[in-house]
Amino acid sequence: MVTLAVLAVLIMVAAPSFNTITLTQRVKTASFDIVANLSYARSEALKQNGNVTITPTDGDWANGWTITGPDGSTLKTGAASQNLTITGPASLVYSRSGRVTSGSGNIDISSSIEDAAVAGRCITLDVTGLPRAKPGSCP
Repeated sequence: MVTLAVLAVLIMVAAPSFNTITLTQRVKTASFDIVANLSYARSEALKQNGNVTITPTDGDWANGWTITGPDGSTLKTGAASQNLTITGPASLVYSRSGRVTSGSGNIDISSSIEDAAVAGRCITLDVTGLPRAKPGSCP
């Protein structure tokens, strides 16, 4: 009984930390997915020598996104993210040079569940169109 009581106390102490770790990992995973898909879209624009567009599903990046090729075909789709708030431009267009021609701006990722210990992430696009993720909220 004493062992079970000690185990119960340890679980009660560890549970809030585990929730924070889980939320932090969701934010990081979403940022890695978006950066990978932006890099993919950029490389496809270069490879296909035409504009490639990334559009959030239903206007919300948290619902996923669609990457459309120069001929209008769907190249790839991104999955929805649970318990996250993702804000960004209405769409991004990579030109055949790999630069963003429209919709440039930051993509801000944060947890939709209030937890002060969970840091958001900011994805920025540099002049050449390369995405970069960094900890913290976008300016």
